[in-house]
Amino acid sequence: MKKLIIFFAVIATALPLVLSACKNGAEPGTTETVTDNQAAITTAERSNDGYILEDGLFITDIYPYSGVYYEDGGNEICANVCAVRLLNKSDVNYRYIRFSIRTAGGEYSFSASTLFSGASMTVLCENKAEYTDGIIQSVRMTVSALFEDAPTVHLDEMQISYTDGFVNVKNLTDKTLHDVYVYYKDTDSFGYLGGITYRVSFGDIPAGETRQAGSSNMKRETCKVVFSTYTDEQ
Repeated sequence: MKKLIIFFAVIATALPLVLSACKNGAEPGTTETVTDNQAAITTAERSNDGYILEDGLFITDIYPYSGVYYEDGGNEICANVCAVRLLNKSDVNYRYIRFSIRTAGGEYSFSASTLFSGASMTVLCENKAEYTDGIIQSVRMTVSALFEDAPTVHLDEMQISYTDGFVNVKNLTDKTLHDVYVYYKDTDSFGYLGGITYRVSFGDIPAGETRQAGSSNMKRETCKVVFSTYTDEQ
């Protein structure tokens, strides 16, 4: 297993900005340590928590999913797509992971972002691949990138509120916050729903002022803000 430093680029540009688990990782200009084990295919190892992807990271379930397909941001309705549920019982926060599983019906690839320590997440298979078999024969973790610092919503610096289709940020400090971004995910009764993480840009927010940005994927009842970022200087 090799360790390498790579640069991720945020390449989604349409509004609302979408941080796609399949395409995006760290903030532009930041580096992350990533585990590269693309050749390491192992027989599926099980524990009481499920199939083991990494120490403390488990696939707890595989099943056919029907409903909104979240992973590409298009929100089209899908049927019988292969889905897995993840459980992170480790003490690390995953920014981005990419993995695959093999069953008798074939190989399925998945990508997910923003999986915090203690969190659960449902991830839908790339390309809407159809579920055929629920017995996992092998798993392969190809990329795992960790947050360098624990992510935060910055409650001391900004007040974040949202309604269907809109996100509001108020600057609580006495200085301008530059390059403000808010990241959120959809949820269900299990935990996070979809590997995708949505990103909304607010630009610069002067001291004491509020900015609003549209984000068509934001739903007040089911979405949750997971972290925010800003810089002190331009």
